[in-house]
Amino acid sequence: MRLGFYLLYYGVGKFLSSIIFRLIFRTHIVGRERVPREGGLLVVCNHISFVDPPLLGAVMPRPVEFMTMVELFRNPWLAKLLRTVGCFPVDRSRIDHRAAREAIRRLRANRCVVIFPEGGIRHTEQSVLGGEPVFKPGAGSIALLGEAAILPVIVRGTRKVYVGRNWLRRETLDITFGCPFCLWNPAGLRTEERRRRSREILREELLKSVELT
Repeated sequence: MRLGFYLLYYGVGKFLSSIIFRLIFRTHIVGRERVPREGGLLVVCNHISFVDPPLLGAVMPRPVEFMTMVELFRNPWLAKLLRTVGCFPVDRSRIDHRAAREAIRRLRANRCVVIFPEGGIRHTEQSVLGGEPVFKPGAGSIALLGEAAILPVIVRGTRKVYVGRNWLRRETLDITFGCPFCLWNPAGLRTEERRRRSREILREELLKSVELT
């Protein structure tokens, strides 16, 4: 797709999302000034509802492209819409090398890619907000091979959108941008140890971001 059409569709979607998240709900944003405006950027975010992607797209100061579960691409019309706004599929049931290569390609092209490393919606104890997150493998390797900075992001309160009466009460949705960082692994580490180390660093940085206000 031509860049002009992508930016047009993305801009329309961002405008419509902003109406909801800024006028119907209140959006409390912390640390947006920490978002790098240029260069490849891998955004790693917790995931508590289906509202998280449009909220993140609405408040990010640069276009974002989402690694999105392949199930949503099975409907041809929805698949076309998702691709139009820069999303690409990932099969969460296995290690999806094709999705990883696509993320790396986009990062090396200085684009901003969003990954939810928990591998789906998580709002129990085994989530970032619960304090004991379990991550799917791959995000760390994608950041290393994509030669990109990493930005941890925390969303809170987006499950409120599921409750009809909250649309009349102007409930607050919270989004916190953490501190960007780059992964580095010492030379000589075996592949599995490199992956484990990268996953642990991502986990630690996301948990640190929970404490930011």
